Amino acid sequence: MGPQEIKSSLLRRIILHAAKTPAIYLILGAVLVGLAYVDDIVAIQKWKNLFDLFNKAGSILIALALLTFVYNLFFFLCLRYEQKLAPAHKIVSLILASVRKSSHVIFILVAINIVILIAGPTQSYLILANNIINVIIIISIGWIAIQIVYTIEAVTYQRMLTVMGEDLRRVNALYTKMRIIRNITTVVIIIITIAAILMSFSSVRNIGISLLASAGFLTAIIGLSAQKTLFSLFSGIQIALSQPVKIGDIVFIEKESGVVEEITFTYITLKLADRRRLMVPITYFVEKPFENWSHEGSGLRSSLLFYVDFLMPIEPLRTELDRILQDSLYWDGRAKKLQVSHLTDRSVELRMQVSASTADNLADLRAEVQEKMLEFIRTHYPDYFPAARSISTKSS
Repeated sequence: MGPQEIKSSLLRRIILHAAKTPAIYLILGAVLVGLAYVDDIVAIQKWKNLFDLFNKAGSILIALALLTFVYNLFFFLCLRYEQKLAPAHKIVSLILASVRKSSHVIFILVAINIVILIAGPTQSYLILANNIINVIIIISIGWIAIQIVYTIEAVTYQRMLTVMGEDLRRVNALYTKMRIIRNITTVVIIIITIAAILMSFSSVRNIGISLLASAGFLTAIIGLSAQKTLFSLFSGIQIALSQPVKIGDIVFIEKESGVVEEITFTYITLKLADRRRLMVPITYFVEKPFENWSHEGSGLRSSLLFYVDFLMPIEPLRTELDRILQDSLYWDGRAKKLQVSHLTDRSVELRMQVSASTADNLADLRAEVQEKMLEFIRTHYPDYFPAARSISTKSS
C-alpha cells in the first residue's frame, strides 16, 4: 500500500469515526420530522402543537448532527496533526492542541444559537440570548489568545533549555524577561476583551471605545486610583531589563535568605529553606539594597558562620570540612573555604564558604555542613565551644 493509499485510508477512518454520533442525531431527527408530517396526511387538530414540537425538535437534531460532524472532523484532524507535527514543529503542535481544547466552547455556543433560531422564542428572549452568546464568544477568543501566549512561553523555555544546556544563569535571565512580557501581553488581551464586551452593548458602547482607544482616559484613571500599582508595573519592567534579581537567584533580605520563585508586577516570591514563601513588594528591590548570593557564575554560593573558643585549632576544622564536602551529595566542587573572619571578646568567628548547583542543594548542603561540623567539635573538641571567662580578684 502506497503513501497516498495510506493517507486516503486514514482520512476515511477519521470521517467514519467523526460521523458515529451525528448519525444517531440524524436518524432521530429524521424520525421526528417524519412524525410531524402525519399531521399533513391525517388532520388531527387536537395534537397539532405536539406535531409542531416534533418538527422543531427534528430540525434541531438534524442541524446538530451536521454541526457535530463538522466539529468531530475538526477535532480529530487537529489531534492527528498534533501528533504528526509534535517532533519537528512543537510550537505549532501545542497551538493546535490549545485551539482543539478550546473549540468545544465555540461548538456549544453555535449549538445554542441553532436551538434558539429554530425554537423561535420571543423577541426579548432572542436579544438577551444573542447578547449572552456574544459575550461568551468574546471571552472564549480572549481565553484562547491567552492560552496561545502561555503555550509559546512554555515551548520557548524548553527550547532555551535544550539550546543553552547547563547555562542556567542565561536561561533564567531570558525566562524572567519572558514572564514579564507574558504578563504584559495577558493584561493587554484582558483589556481588549473587556473593551470588546462593552462595545457589544449599545448602552455602554462608548465606555468600551474609550477603554480601547483613549490612552489619556486610562492614564488619568490609573494616575488617580492606582499610583502604587503603576509604580510596581514600571519597577517590574525595570527589573526585567536590568535584572538585579532573576528567577532562581538566592537573595538575602530582611534577615531571611530564599530562592526567587516568581516575579510578578506587584511582588516577588521567595522560597525559604523551610519551604515557607516570603512575599516581597517588587518596589523593594528597586528602592532598597539587598544581597544577591548567586549574581555571578552558574553555581550558587553561601557562607556559614561558626563560633569557637580561642584555643580551638583551625587546621583540623579545615580537614573536616574537606571530608564533609567530599562525601556530600550536594556539593558541586566549586567553593570550599574556611577562614577566621572576626575576633570578638568571647569567641572566634569562623566563616565557611560552600557552593552547590541548585538552590535546594545549597540549602541541604548548609544544613549538612553545620550538623556534621557541630558533631565533630562535640566529639573531638568538646572543651572548645565558646565560653565566657571572668577574672576574679581577691583582696589581701
